[in-house]
Amino acid sequence: MSHRVPHDPEHELEWSIIAESIDDDELHRLRELHSLLDDCDLHPICRRKPLHRQAQTLLRYLRGRDGNVRKAEKMFRDMIDWRESFDVENKVHSWRRELERGRTRRAQLCKIYGVEEQMCNDKYGIPVRLFRLSVADTAGLIREFGVEAVLVDSLSKLEWTHEQIRNAMFKHRKLIRGQVQIIDVGDYGEVPDWTGRMWSNLRLGPDIYKVFDGNYPETVRKVFIVRTSSLVHHGYMLIQRLLPQRTKRKLKLFGPKAAEWVSELCSELPDPHGLPDFLLSDSEEAIRSAKPKGGIVPEGIAGANEGREEDDTPTKPALCGTPRTPAKIVQPKRATWDLRSNALMDLFLAAAAALMLAGVRGNLLQDMH
Repeated sequence: MSHRVPHDPEHELEWSIIAESIDDDELHRLRELHSLLDDCDLHPICRRKPLHRQAQTLLRYLRGRDGNVRKAEKMFRDMIDWRESFDVENKVHSWRRELERGRTRRAQLCKIYGVEEQMCNDKYGIPVRLFRLSVADTAGLIREFGVEAVLVDSLSKLEWTHEQIRNAMFKHRKLIRGQVQIIDVGDYGEVPDWTGRMWSNLRLGPDIYKVFDGNYPETVRKVFIVRTSSLVHHGYMLIQRLLPQRTKRKLKLFGPKAAEWVSELCSELPDPHGLPDFLLSDSEEAIRSAKPKGGIVPEGIAGANEGREEDDTPTKPALCGTPRTPAKIVQPKRATWDLRSNALMDLFLAAAAALMLAGVRGNLLQDMH
């Protein structure tokens, strides 16, 4: 094995795991990338943590550029420059501490209106992440807390995810291609203006998600997009021929019934009992129990300074007809589809919103470079 991998006692185990997991051609290109990045020893980021010597990390960037060594080199160098200029480690550490203390208004509100959570661990011990796009108010979060706070919250989760993927690699002595993500896009009628919120994701999402696309390749191995309508499904069928095969293998689109995805999803888990009821059942009770609840973020709720000030007063969700209202929920009337005017627009909107989120959050867009 020693002649096949770089001489690096500190990372010998990692290189041996990767060498046994990939073919000789990819290993040759990985070694070439490693050699090109040798001067990164001088970079402040790599002085603190030698990312440029980690075989699994380098392989992510190589695959993120479809095996093109020069493009992977540029992607990696751009990433470490971005980490230094944005001060990722310090911002993520500060935000985690702020969330843990729960003293600022934005920390309290993020826990209330956030739509991401780690549900359970998969069969490798990697967190399975649920993102309930169905109840998200991205525009409201950005309006109240600012773009950077929303971005850093997501970066914190991504950093943790990649730590767990690396831990799983060493535990199982094998390369693991990322985490399982579940994106819920169901229109349950609990949170108003589903179409408008999807438009907001398309309008505001790329400015945030392009950061993920360029700096966190190979985050997911499989994405379940669940509770899609027939319109979303038809939209996907229309555009899937434009997607690379590698992307289509990762992306799994399912309709409104839990029976469509339960078997495949459970095959990724050590114990299906870790799944919430709403992913196992279509009953009204199961749907009502779905968490996170998300909801419309009331304007001005963060207060001054984008919610950075400490606030000892417990924050309660506003009584504004969101799923969090303790009183009886007033269900908004569902819009009827006007097939003569806007069905195609909404079809592509729904499909694009789900695919955009899966693509840039899960780095499936890397397959297209």
